[in-house]
Amino acid sequence: MSLPGHFIAELEACAPSRERQRFLALATSSERAHLKSSGPVHFTASGIVIDASGQFVALHHHRKVGAWLQFGGHIEAGEESFEEAARREVAEESGLAELAIVGAAPFTLHAHNLNKNFAVCSEHWDVQYLMRAAVTPASPTDALTLSEESHDVRWWRLEALPASVVPDLKPTLAKLRS
Repeated sequence: MSLPGHFIAELEACAPSRERQRFLALATSSERAHLKSSGPVHFTASGIVIDASGQFVALHHHRKVGAWLQFGGHIEAGEESFEEAARREVAEESGLAELAIVGAAPFTLHAHNLNKNFAVCSEHWDVQYLMRAAVTPASPTDALTLSEESHDVRWWRLEALPASVVPDLKPTLAKLRS
């Protein structure tokens, strides 16, 4: 009993690592580990969106998290891949739909605990994609739309991130500056 093969293949495409092994173990433990209804620990998918120039990252200030982070969330029934879910989440939360995957996909894997504002979920095992938007912003909110899940959404220079960005995103974004 495991996730459908296309989800497993996406995880296997990641560089070998301890994190990849943990994610594959969860993927093979349940055929529903990609759905929120599977329990408090499950997969999510997200997109780290950079602009066309590679100088800016689009982030949203998430209402439940209370910090700036990438766009993402739960996989919906009927979605065929983590990438499909990540693209949908980015479009819903930012308005950006014309996105190209950058580099190896997925970009990184990240498991994290959640705060008390998440009633059903205690851990998200996030499959993250690096995506390039077809826009170079002229203003902090250029080409972005605000969703119900966010207090704010805007472009940030990679070297000038907001103070309240989630700490675990900083090392990932630092890789983009090097």
